Amino acid sequence: MKVIDFIFAARPMLLLPVWSLYLIADKFYFGADLFDISDFIVLMSLTMLVAGAYYINQIYDYQSDLINKKLGFLQSGKISKNEMIVVYVLISVVSIITGFKISLFSGVLFCVVFILGYIYSAPPLRLKDRPISGLLSNSFAYGFLIPLSLPGFAAKPDYLMMILPTYYFMIVSAGYLLTIIPDRDGDAKTGKQTLAVLLSDRSIIMVAIILLLISLLLAMQMNHLFLIIISSISILLYGVTLISPKKNLILLACKLPILLMSLLAGYYYPGYLIFLVALLILTRLYYKKRFGIVYPRID
Repeated sequence: MKVIDFIFAARPMLLLPVWSLYLIADKFYFGADLFDISDFIVLMSLTMLVAGAYYINQIYDYQSDLINKKLGFLQSGKISKNEMIVVYVLISVVSIITGFKISLFSGVLFCVVFILGYIYSAPPLRLKDRPISGLLSNSFAYGFLIPLSLPGFAAKPDYLMMILPTYYFMIVSAGYLLTIIPDRDGDAKTGKQTLAVLLSDRSIIMVAIILLLISLLLAMQMNHLFLIIISSISILLYGVTLISPKKNLILLACKLPILLMSLLAGYYYPGYLIFLVALLILTRLYYKKRFGIVYPRID
């Protein structure tokens, strides 16, 4: 049961951006119809690095998570702090070693992901608790570092190659801005200076809409119909949320872009869609059994 607890403490539903954005980029750049072993190794390493970042986040956000009533593996005693630290170090080291075995570029990139994941939550920097660094570090990690990790990406230096990562940056930024709104109370009580603490809901949503509009322009420049549709639908929902910034609408809007991106990745790779359905079912069963709650929820 402890192993299963650690799997779900890695917040697999929050790993969707890693998997989905990687798969879409793989299809976009290389037209891959099959997910080969090199892709699997890279994606598994990225998964462990990001999972490690979620572990360290839970350790340093113990108090604010308690106030915000987030799912608490540490708070409930299902996993101890020391156990989480040991697993965090283990999976991070394995991932970085694997990166250097792939190539020097991959090893350095994985080190950047590791360092960014640590300073995002850990003092003294705690990037996530600052208004701009929290946004930029999150969006840079998912937007740029994930597509850059694709085997063969570094061998094709071209400024046009950076249009998709820039699109990712805008989409992830827009989603991130809305995810911090529900955490406002806990963040304020623990002294964090996030954008949600400093700005009103409508101000944050307006900035997010601007980012989505930029993403739409980038999608049109790439002539990528699916990404154009994703940006357009997201803009419409964010617009509705701007008019009526209710909690349920905010939660739905912040999840929508990545949900649509995951469906697109599943369209390209049907096996991934089957995996996501199975993961959703298992996650529902796990949280019902261990915490007595319905998770994940769309609202």
